[in-house]
Amino acid sequence: MEELSKSTVTLLGVVVGWLLGQGSELLRSHLKNRKLVGALNSELKDLQAHLETSMERCAKSINADDAPRATIWPHAITHPVYTQYYPEICLHITGDQRLSINSIYGHIATFNQRLSGEYDPQTIKRGLFLAYVDAKWAYELIGYHFRYNGKQKLADDEAKIREINTDFQRFADKI
Repeated sequence: MEELSKSTVTLLGVVVGWLLGQGSELLRSHLKNRKLVGALNSELKDLQAHLETSMERCAKSINADDAPRATIWPHAITHPVYTQYYPEICLHITGDQRLSINSIYGHIATFNQRLSGEYDPQTIKRGLFLAYVDAKWAYELIGYHFRYNGKQKLADDEAKIREINTDFQRFADKI
């Protein structure tokens, strides 16, 4: 077998080193992206629990008498992973997942806006009902996101939409 010259060996060493460096960078990037997607999924699970509590508070206040102390106002929802890392995460998830996640966080943003609105005593229950509506949609969308990995839309499930609207009607009748 022919001996390789020193320059060829050096050049091969540089190429192999570069390939190993690129491979480790790709692996590091993949692991980071996986960790960020996992963090977003954990945040969504936390949001679902928070939304459930918020819906319970809204429901109790809507069902309560009109005494001033009967109102239990839910608090706004924060979402640091989505706020800080979503531009990076969205590059590594499917289009269906992006649409699903954007719908969820859109309802959460509206929920937070409704909570920060000013309501006079006669419209507090209406404000709580509107907050409940957004919390319920976000809650159900999160469930669908995890159940179908963002591939199926809640809007396509007519039975579930009817069930949710029946729930809304139950509270709308009390306002």
